Amino acid sequence: MDEQALLYVNEGSRQFAGSKRHNSKFAVMGIPMDITSSYRPGSRFAPGAIREAAGFIEFYSVRTGVDMSEFGFDDVGDVILHPSDVEINLRRIKDAASFVYRKGKFLISIGGEHTITTGVVSALNPEDTCVLSFDAHLDLRDEYMNYKYDHACVMRRLSEMGFKIMEVGNRGISKEEIEYANKAGIPFITSHQVKLLGPREVSRKILTHFSGCRNVYISLDMDSIDPAYAPGVATPEPEGLDPSTVLDIIDLIIDKRTVGFDVVEVSPPFDHSGITAVLGAKMILEVAAAIKSKSP
Repeated sequence: MDEQALLYVNEGSRQFAGSKRHNSKFAVMGIPMDITSSYRPGSRFAPGAIREAAGFIEFYSVRTGVDMSEFGFDDVGDVILHPSDVEINLRRIKDAASFVYRKGKFLISIGGEHTITTGVVSALNPEDTCVLSFDAHLDLRDEYMNYKYDHACVMRRLSEMGFKIMEVGNRGISKEEIEYANKAGIPFITSHQVKLLGPREVSRKILTHFSGCRNVYISLDMDSIDPAYAPGVATPEPEGLDPSTVLDIIDLIIDKRTVGFDVVEVSPPFDHSGITAVLGAKMILEVAAAIKSKSP
């Protein structure tokens, strides 16, 4: 890494499934921040938990026929974060993400609360980048408890930066957010609508909305998935999506424009069986395999 990035990244001994292949296309970066978590904190521990879980699941993707053990991951470590200053942390995250993107890698970020996505995505050009967010919540509040860089404001901040956004799996929504989504032209598909439409129609709507984008970034808040499958999240909401539906949609919309992916809001202290961390690791493996299967 360059001098600036080295200031902010700690290459620890725990790596994603023990993988450290510098020549891999896939860079994994941990971002252990949960400063603004308003219900169940602990997502700062998720990068370690997901890395460890990845060491105990198979790397062969039945969906794509890709064996990720052949390609591996370049785990660059965790971003070193300030214990209480979110805005300083977002700048550090942006600097670290920018370095990874300059290396031509596909960046996989492991949060941490959803606020980390603001830092990662801000390293990309808003003029030609679209953001697809899977989330139980719209995260379109202007502020939450008088603070604008809260996990409930992530997509609002990115929208204001000029990124084109679409949201899927939503069911915990405020009137303020609906009004802003309509005003800003941000379409969202609720979890109930996803079940009625099915993955193919949902993916068609996403691809239509993102037709003019050069880059596509995918953010997976694990609370988009029903608590039956992902109980260990910071802000669980009933009536969520099932993991297979999420992966079906992602597999249908992934193409050469996809530049990054994150998994956020896993809270290991509330993940008593560890299944949410395992699912997070599985999602990373499957998304990487889908990217590889569609690469030249």
